[in-house]
Amino acid sequence: MATEVAGERLAGLARYGSVHLLDEVASTNDYAFGLAGKHTTAVVVARRQTKGRGRFGRPWFSDDASLTASLLLLTDAPDFPHPSFVVHLAGLALSRAVDETVGLPTQIRWPNDIILEDGKLAGILCEGRRNAVAVGIGLNLNQESLPEDLPDAVSLRMATGKQWDKFYLLENFLQEMFASIEQTAKGESAQVLADIKGRSTVMHRRVEVRTLLRKHVGTVIDLDTEGRIVLRTDSGRLVVLGAGEVRRLR
Repeated sequence: MATEVAGERLAGLARYGSVHLLDEVASTNDYAFGLAGKHTTAVVVARRQTKGRGRFGRPWFSDDASLTASLLLLTDAPDFPHPSFVVHLAGLALSRAVDETVGLPTQIRWPNDIILEDGKLAGILCEGRRNAVAVGIGLNLNQESLPEDLPDAVSLRMATGKQWDKFYLLENFLQEMFASIEQTAKGESAQVLADIKGRSTVMHRRVEVRTLLRKHVGTVIDLDTEGRIVLRTDSGRLVVLGAGEVRRLR
């Protein structure tokens, strides 16, 4: 796989950590965690992922036409953002990267999906172990069609009629991700959060949020400093939710 990547593009990726290009792997996140002992950031890209997972351990679709990658970050780095906020930084970074690469506006469906033209374009899975966080991204890139059991999914090729360079898009994502981390470290997290809210599909919307324990229905009035939903329920209570499945009601 490495021979298919132009030297300039490979050098661009290497600015953000050691680069690992794989033909096949069970999980890019698991592979990334295996590199944590080297105490450096790392970028893992796989052509095929055989045991990819989404949130709650759900199976994750990917194929050769996907962008399947993980970024390993070290949480003991100076001024590293709160680990629970990393998924929101990644969502902002990936949304911006797609916008810049393709020229089409995307949105963020809380907490970890990238939406293009009302279809799910990408998902993000952030996992933490000890002093490391793996940011896994799976993006539908060059598929002409997607499985029937993913009726709400869309690829960049389906939306634009063009094929796209996965490594160019990945480099744009990494650039945006590290820029957002740096901005947060400089004390500018309020602006970062405002940008996330501006791309959110749920801000000021009436939604249903299903957690592992119960269902909440109400209006999203804010995202707090950790990226959690602040929901005013139909009964008038304020509920702060850090995880769950969101369905927009209107």
